[in-house]
Amino acid sequence: MKQDVFLEEARLGRRSDAIIKYDEASNLSAMPRRFRCFSLVDLAHVVMLVETGVLRRDRGAKLLGALLDIHRGGAAAFRFDPRSGSYLVQIEHALESSVGADIGGRIQTGRSRNDQDASADRLFLRDLLLEAVGDLLALERALLSLARKHADTVMPGYTHLQHAQPWTFGHYLMRQAAIFERDLQRLRGAYARTNLGVLGGAANAGTSWPLDRRRTAALLGHDGIVTNSSDGGLFARDVLEEGVAVLALLMSNLGRLATDFYLWSSWEFGYVEIADGLAGTSSIMPQKKNPHACERVKGVAGQAAGWLASMMGCQRGVSSTDLDFEFADYVLIQIGDSTLGSLRLMEETVSTLSVRKERMAQNAGAFWSTTSHLADELVRRFDLSFRAAHHVVGRFVKDSIDAGRTPATATGASLAAAAKATGASGVSLTDAELRDILDAKRFVETRVTEGSVNPAHVRAHADEVEKAVAGHAEWHKGAVSRVAEAIGGLERRAAELAKG
Repeated sequence: MKQDVFLEEARLGRRSDAIIKYDEASNLSAMPRRFRCFSLVDLAHVVMLVETGVLRRDRGAKLLGALLDIHRGGAAAFRFDPRSGSYLVQIEHALESSVGADIGGRIQTGRSRNDQDASADRLFLRDLLLEAVGDLLALERALLSLARKHADTVMPGYTHLQHAQPWTFGHYLMRQAAIFERDLQRLRGAYARTNLGVLGGAANAGTSWPLDRRRTAALLGHDGIVTNSSDGGLFARDVLEEGVAVLALLMSNLGRLATDFYLWSSWEFGYVEIADGLAGTSSIMPQKKNPHACERVKGVAGQAAGWLASMMGCQRGVSSTDLDFEFADYVLIQIGDSTLGSLRLMEETVSTLSVRKERMAQNAGAFWSTTSHLADELVRRFDLSFRAAHHVVGRFVKDSIDAGRTPATATGASLAAAAKATGASGVSLTDAELRDILDAKRFVETRVTEGSVNPAHVRAHADEVEKAVAGHAEWHKGAVSRVAEAIGGLERRAAELAKG
């Protein structure tokens, strides 16, 4: 009979103290976070063993009774053995203590740690993806609400961090909302490839026991199975890599939003202000209001650039199911926590953001950002080629800056002089006409292409994205409900069989 807590006793004898301290024990920190996933996998596997007759009902009842006690107590009540970093070893040791070695030792019938761990991985990632979708939906709703409110709030648009063309704050926010809507698509795609059952794949070749793989998949709330037994175990890891890639891309997008707010909340810009509760101050400078929420998200986004590389580095060099795979589990836990925290910080930041409309409007047309419209008007009114008009306006801007004039004080005479100097003739606008063309609000109103900064287009885009978000929300509600219903059914079925 087995005496030691480890599986190696019969084949390898006593384990080294060094391997226990530096390999086994190092795995323990992640185990409580994945405890529920492993517990559900155990329940589904044993329920199926009983239903298929692989495990006698009297033995199954005892085993399921003990597993349910462990499952209901959760990680907080479980007495982890500090010597082992394997959940299988932990659970078998606990079962042997409660129902004896003969019953406890039957849990692994027809199963390997490969498909057991892979199944727990998929449950953990599935739950993480669903939670991320829920949090991103909340952020999307906040963005859409703010975008509608500021569809006509004119502000400077930037390229190369220089004034480019005016746009509206609502148009900017809709750009972000469109990006996050694509993130929702990616999260759903990753979920579809994650939420598949792998139990029954065993070590890699399947098993001679007549297991019902589709039954365990249904008990765990999966939408189907991974067919190939090796693909279903720990051999194929692209499902984790895809999940991390999607989350890293989401974090990159969150980071850009946070960076814009971070920059625009500075005194030099003064376009937005972060809520007091999301900011911090200095230990020496009492006037400081530091946008901590944005800084946190910016920092995590920087780390996210390395997430996929870290995950793939754990897995790309392995040729079978090397223990390198274990490190990917730890990476995923931190990635999940960081992503969810960032989503929640940005949702509250957007929901409580103060927008300085007057400051935005003041700067919108202050530094010649509407002159592309002036060039277009020269083409329309005086039949110039766009390149010729571009040269005229470029010279006009240079001369105006040299003379200390602004768009509000520009003169038709200076435009005519610039046209003459660049070889264009017949260009003549009154001061009033010129200043109307250079007006930032007028610029926004004259945009006619679909998806432009025109407030009507911003609102139309908000309607479009809102419909897409509603579809994602409906899917999310259904997916969460189906998973909860399946897990509830699993727990009820296990309790029923435990009664004998």
